[in-house]
Amino acid sequence: MGEVNRTGRTQLMESQRNGTASAILRTILRDGPVGRKQLAAATGSSFTTITRSVRDLLERGALVERDAVRSPAAAGRPVLPLDLPGPEVLVVGTHLHPQRTTVGAFTLRGERIHDAARPAGGSSTEARARDAALLTREVIDELEGSAVVGIGVATPWAEDRLASLGPRPWDIGYDVMTEAMRSTTGLPVWVDSNVRALAVEHHWWAGMRGNVLTILVGRSIGLAQMREEELVWSGRGTGGIVSHIQVPGSEQRCGCGQVGCIAATCTDDALLERAIATGALPPGSRQQDLLETAPEDADQLTALRAGRVRELGLVLPPLIDLVDPDLTILRGTFGTPEEIEECLALIRGRYREIVGRDVRIEHRAPTAGGNWARASAALAVHGYVNAPLLGEDLEVESATPSP
Repeated sequence: MGEVNRTGRTQLMESQRNGTASAILRTILRDGPVGRKQLAAATGSSFTTITRSVRDLLERGALVERDAVRSPAAAGRPVLPLDLPGPEVLVVGTHLHPQRTTVGAFTLRGERIHDAARPAGGSSTEARARDAALLTREVIDELEGSAVVGIGVATPWAEDRLASLGPRPWDIGYDVMTEAMRSTTGLPVWVDSNVRALAVEHHWWAGMRGNVLTILVGRSIGLAQMREEELVWSGRGTGGIVSHIQVPGSEQRCGCGQVGCIAATCTDDALLERAIATGALPPGSRQQDLLETAPEDADQLTALRAGRVRELGLVLPPLIDLVDPDLTILRGTFGTPEEIEECLALIRGRYREIVGRDVRIEHRAPTAGGNWARASAALAVHGYVNAPLLGEDLEVESATPSP
């Protein structure tokens, strides 16, 4: 029979119960308010199973009933639509940027309820993690009357740094961040990379269904694939990292020992290093300074950015072909609007040359400031709707920290 828990249910029974609840929440999040019969048809579960699971979810506050509606083409009793709660049930997103920490509280449909930001604190990875967790705790404490079902944390790094470089305060490992957040808030936590946060945000809150590939160009370059409702590759942020794939024609030497790696050729870190080395930017410049347009350094920076555009146009099409998505979303502010359009044109042209057909690719506006907190919160939504009953022993209404 398997091990029986304190409720008298076996692990198999709990898994099936959680699976049904997950299917219900995912259907409503995807399609909007629906009745019980529509849920049974959409999920493939029996009406009896749906009714039982809906009752559990209503009791937990995970679902609400809306006013009954009658279809003009249907006879019989009016349909009582089931929907996700509004500001009564929230997810929180925390984003760690090298210069700041942003935190936001959102409904399960991505509507912003509250946010906060402050300069990054802490001179070590542990201190930075604690600082982010404390700000998250402060935001949760201000959400009176709302239940927080989980926290998503997106980080600006997506791979382990070479030991010779030494860790930087914002390069926080998953275990360190998870422990800091859980011990401070007592809530379920999902920690992942920026690009994977964007991928689930695209799926759940931007309506991008099917097989969608997200590519983020920033301090590192990463890929994340949502295939239907599955976030593909490793859940530890390492899947989809393409740092050491070689760029055709690049002569940039990488710390891994190879020549021409994406990490040494196309990333913001690599471009910033070259800009400072050539005098295009002064020492101490930051990532955002790469878009500087001051007359004295505009030509050098423009040339560096133009070179990256060409390199991305060469290296990304084979990667897109490897995944073969229905749609590719390119993210990141890696050039002016005109330079980004040129990059898209190069990708489309090269893809057509090597694959023999057109590629669907678009660039989405940058996620700046508090919007990164929203992408982080999407990680919590993705985790919660895929396992909504796993935290049922938690007192989410008060969200008291663990002792």
